[in-house]
Amino acid sequence: MGNYQAEELVKYIEKFGEKRIMVLGDLIADKFIIADPERLSREAPVLILKHQQEKTLPGGGANAAANIASLGAEVDLLGVVGDDLAAEALKEELDQRQIITAGIFKDASRPTAEKTRILAGGDQIVRQQVVRVDKVKSFDISSSLRDKLLSYLKENVAQSDAVLFSDYGNGIFNQNTTTDFVQTAAAADKNSAVDSRYQLGQFRGAVIATPNLEEASAIYGEELRSQAEVEKAGLEMRKELELQYLLITQGGDGMTLFAPGDSIDHIPAANFTEVFDVTGAGDTVVGTLILALAAGAPVEIAIRIANYAAGIVVRKSGVASVTVAELIREVNKNDS
Repeated sequence: MGNYQAEELVKYIEKFGEKRIMVLGDLIADKFIIADPERLSREAPVLILKHQQEKTLPGGGANAAANIASLGAEVDLLGVVGDDLAAEALKEELDQRQIITAGIFKDASRPTAEKTRILAGGDQIVRQQVVRVDKVKSFDISSSLRDKLLSYLKENVAQSDAVLFSDYGNGIFNQNTTTDFVQTAAAADKNSAVDSRYQLGQFRGAVIATPNLEEASAIYGEELRSQAEVEKAGLEMRKELELQYLLITQGGDGMTLFAPGDSIDHIPAANFTEVFDVTGAGDTVVGTLILALAAGAPVEIAIRIANYAAGIVVRKSGVASVTVAELIREVNKNDS
């Protein structure tokens, strides 16, 4: 565990419940349709599935928010949804998790981003994803929506302990908005973390960004194959993107933190032996990380706490989240 004792990590984890995090991001309704295979169709060589149940879970920035809420913190979620059933289903899920939704604005001209996964298999076996259908319109948000989000952010950021920007490329973050959002967090002197799928370059000046290996390779312009290549690229990218910290997550190879003074801190993955499903692990990492920073943890400790959270979530199926009790148990279990 490096030189950090379990109790040192736990004392910050225990403060999670007192914190409030603002999450601004692309909201996605993750819809799951669960069905049992019945027979082959006569119309085409396809399975006929018998519908059993369906559920909508928070996806995208809403999943990052759900992860933070699961760790006991209050979450003020900002974003844009359509005027449709998917938005209602998503809001119901957010309300159940006691996430504040006053900063979610409706835009009738774009449907709520919805990713529908059809899972097949009976009760006795692991259900397999058969197909995924995405309904996503990713044009830039209108200037009036930008103004609504920005004024909500400005009015409420002071009550929060930190800000998370969750960018899935669906139009909230663009040339006309991102800088204003980042500067608003900085002006309020709040830690800001960025999880950006395609356009990290727009978030110059944020406190910490958490690209995965694939995203980091895309920004750097070449595939990063070895730890040496990751380190060379990371040192350059942190400066180029004017970030205080850059954390490159590397799946089973752990994560590497780049900090001021060209310092490099690599931590191996926590418990990647039983990987079941990596879906949403990135949201868990960035959510736990910003929460640990908000709780006052030094960044070296915050990334270790996030690493343990990732180790738990990859052992669960689907878009899962972690609780404080699970996290404390994981930290203590690995303290040897």
